Amino acid sequence: MTTYFTASFILRLLRGGDLASDEAQQVAFSHALQLGYGDQPPLYNWLFYCFGKVFGVSVDTLAFLKNATLLVSCIFLGLAARKVAGGRDTAWISVLGLLSLPAIFLLSQRDLTHSVGAFAAVAFFLYVLARMAERPSVGNYALLGAAAGMGFLAKYNFAIIPVATVIALLLEPGLRRLVLSWRLAVTIAVGLVVAGPHVYWVVTHLDTATGDTLTKMRAATSNEAPSQLRAAWQLLASIVKCSALTLAVFAVVYRGHIRTIFAASSEWTRVIGRMLVISMIVVFVIMLAVDATLMRPKWISIFFVAFPLYLAFKVDAAGVHVPGAIGKLTVLVGALIFVFLGVVFAASFH
Repeated sequence: MTTYFTASFILRLLRGGDLASDEAQQVAFSHALQLGYGDQPPLYNWLFYCFGKVFGVSVDTLAFLKNATLLVSCIFLGLAARKVAGGRDTAWISVLGLLSLPAIFLLSQRDLTHSVGAFAAVAFFLYVLARMAERPSVGNYALLGAAAGMGFLAKYNFAIIPVATVIALLLEPGLRRLVLSWRLAVTIAVGLVVAGPHVYWVVTHLDTATGDTLTKMRAATSNEAPSQLRAAWQLLASIVKCSALTLAVFAVVYRGHIRTIFAASSEWTRVIGRMLVISMIVVFVIMLAVDATLMRPKWISIFFVAFPLYLAFKVDAAGVHVPGAIGKLTVLVGALIFVFLGVVFAASFH
């Protein structure tokens, strides 16, 4: 894992100083701290500003921050798995699954910045959620609020995740108490404190914050199908693109046990599964509400940070033990991510 992100960092430096669009935006906005910068929330800009002040505004700093943030995503997702299931294998399955997501090994290496910050925010949120379920103290509820606030500051669509989490927990009798506790007020209060100043900026700069995104989602098309059908097809296609490769890797490693694994169930497989389904339903409702006819996989990629965790919990719930499974996953995922890292590096010279 560390080897991959170190290699990514080195290859980005070897690619030279030509900046992709997201990288160029980071450099352009690195001159000052502001409550808002445009149609993306400011957390990643703030991080780059701080790193730029210490290490200088350069490709080195851009590459280091991106790969360090992706590494943090892996660490927190692995910690979330360990917190719930306890086993090292479950943690490694979730981390390797995360690395197999196209948004991580391909899109991030091309040109993502704000989404990279959101990946880490989602992983941190899931870790704190697992920690809060284990020990529902006021401190952990407050930490969950801080994680939710930071997630919103990383990517606006992160706001769907806490909503999906509340609904998923309410539907699970053994975990419903987490939502019905008075401590949830602490979570909400801390979240508002963390995100509040930027929310005020969004309200006072609504066109700047949302205009470009809505324009892209309403992209013109010559298709004569009803807009609702086009929206459904676009979302379904993006879901497949986000998850199919990871599912294929798991199917290869756990062939012969797939039916058993997907039939298995536990509190946390149900919670994470419901979070994913509810998030996609909310995304679809939003698409219909704004008359969107375009959905790109990278726009929903942050929701699929939880997908490898779901698969890991499924394997754990099934009690399936395939000899050398972690080794096989490591080889398959390792080959996949390093091959595409080379492809991205080679493509940068054309």
